[in-house]
Amino acid sequence: MNPTPEPRRLTVDATALGLPPGKYALPGYGNILDFAAGDNAKANEISHRLTLHFTGRMPLAELRAEEVDFLRDHLRGQVQDRLQDCLDHFAAHVPRRYAEATPEPQAAEWARKVTLAPHDTRSLLLVGPVGTGKTHYAYGALRAVAETGARLLWTSYTAANLFGHLRPRSGVESETEYQAIVTAPLLFVDDLGAAKLSDWTEEVTYRLINDRYEKCLPGIFTTNVRPADFSDMFGARVASRLTEMCDRIAMKGDDRRKQAAK
Repeated sequence: MNPTPEPRRLTVDATALGLPPGKYALPGYGNILDFAAGDNAKANEISHRLTLHFTGRMPLAELRAEEVDFLRDHLRGQVQDRLQDCLDHFAAHVPRRYAEATPEPQAAEWARKVTLAPHDTRSLLLVGPVGTGKTHYAYGALRAVAETGARLLWTSYTAANLFGHLRPRSGVESETEYQAIVTAPLLFVDDLGAAKLSDWTEEVTYRLINDRYEKCLPGIFTTNVRPADFSDMFGARVASRLTEMCDRIAMKGDDRRKQAAK
């Protein structure tokens, strides 16, 4: 009889094992039995000791060397599976035009921080004229998130598509749609300020920014609006929250799209 329940996501000293931080599953009994060369008594003992470590009752230093090696090798497989899942998510959701976007060093560092401490890492606000590479930079940052192997799943919208998705229409519960977006672990909104202004879009923008501000949820935002014009465009409350919750990155240069068309 298998004395170990289905794999549980508990805690493990990943740093000491040379693994990236994250949640790991306790090795299944079948894996442990294989490691114990089919010896049920030995497998039961190892399973018990590993369970003690995963539940914080036995430090890694008290595990036997061979148990530590087994645990490290097993969890490395989980890291690879998780990494592939994250890369697959990126490939499935990135627009074709930005599929080859690569992260800038600053974006890669941000990705590392946001996957380790999503509630304590400031969002990114990319500001600059049309065609300076803001969207490309953002998708590069999202690729960097995927490359960490952390399951910080993201969703993305242009501001215009976001408003279109949330606009009241027959057969769709707009508030349910809104809650799914606003609670996304990582949200990318492209072209803030590009959609036609109305009382309704202003209200949605405020709710979105304020709700994520209060929940300390990370995001990436791009805008063509100059920082000096934030209050006029978004309102003082949104401008204030964006300033507090985001690290601003100024994107400069000529319009790359026009240059590519020459």
